[in-house]
Amino acid sequence: MKFWNVYLGFGLLSYGVFAQNLQPNTQYHLAVLGFWNVENLYDTLNDQWKNDEEFTPEGSNAWTGNRYRTKLEHLAQVISQIGTELTPDGLSVLGLCEIENKWVVADLLKQPALKSRKYQLVHIEGPDFRGVDPSFIYNPNYFKVKQAHAFPVRLVTDSAHRTRDILMVKGLFLNEPTVFFINHWPSRRGGEMASRPNRNGAARLLKRICDSLEQSEPQLKIVIMGDFNDDPVNESIKNVLKTSQNYNEAMGSPGFFYNPMERMYQQGIGSLAYQDSWNLFDQIIVNKPLLNPDFKEWGLYQARVFNKAFLKSDFGNFKGYPFRTYSGGSYTAGYSDHFPVYAIWAKRINSSK
Repeated sequence: MKFWNVYLGFGLLSYGVFAQNLQPNTQYHLAVLGFWNVENLYDTLNDQWKNDEEFTPEGSNAWTGNRYRTKLEHLAQVISQIGTELTPDGLSVLGLCEIENKWVVADLLKQPALKSRKYQLVHIEGPDFRGVDPSFIYNPNYFKVKQAHAFPVRLVTDSAHRTRDILMVKGLFLNEPTVFFINHWPSRRGGEMASRPNRNGAARLLKRICDSLEQSEPQLKIVIMGDFNDDPVNESIKNVLKTSQNYNEAMGSPGFFYNPMERMYQQGIGSLAYQDSWNLFDQIIVNKPLLNPDFKEWGLYQARVFNKAFLKSDFGNFKGYPFRTYSGGSYTAGYSDHFPVYAIWAKRINSSK
């Protein structure tokens, strides 16, 4: 494990949404945590229990071994770069979604760009009718898994179909009790208003789980990450889950979470685009124990969207949008229709804890 020591005002920390300020003339360790909807990471096999026919060599996407390997190489290239300007270790943990099975994640981690990091994975097969699930990879030098569980999400408006579970991974992040929730909430299929009850239902489920954990373990660090198919200002995030972009409100209001992505959204920053409009469906949200201004323990410092130029389409009607694998029904050999998001945590080096 390799930390870089930084001071307030260090040039590499000059952009993004700041959650808390670092103190002058004080050194800090940094850690980087992220989330990415990698857009349809399927293998090439036809699984009779999943709706994956289009992602086979004979399917409508002509999903061949070469295309699968190109996808893995591209994803690994991106993951290997996130946060390396802050710490040589890059990402300590990464939540993923649109994952067909644990084997595609295992193939991803074998890519040359990632193999040396020795990431481990947590994946629980769920009931989604498309056959995709959330997943979680972690550097064992940073995080030790103690428990993993999948919570089923019910579709309020469509009882005939099943959707993605909420994946919970609980353990120790550098000896500090921490739990991660990896989400991929129900889509806006049928329209935002008509499908809203499904995302509100997912938010209520997650809120109940988090409230129970906070009651039993008040100092537990809770990290909620995912593709919520809602923006930070939408009802499911803002009102049901109870989030705030205001540090003081999140600290002073019982049951509130802090969402640094809301301010980013208001600045016009997004992680995906649709009909010439940016959305920030991909978010990282934290609870009060990660808002410790003295940074004697690990705390949230900053949040960012990883939107480097090579991740953007440079041609056609979607110029500037995330460079996806397929566009308009044609194979484009891109990365994903979402940008990754990531958070920077800090801890004072001279902290005794």
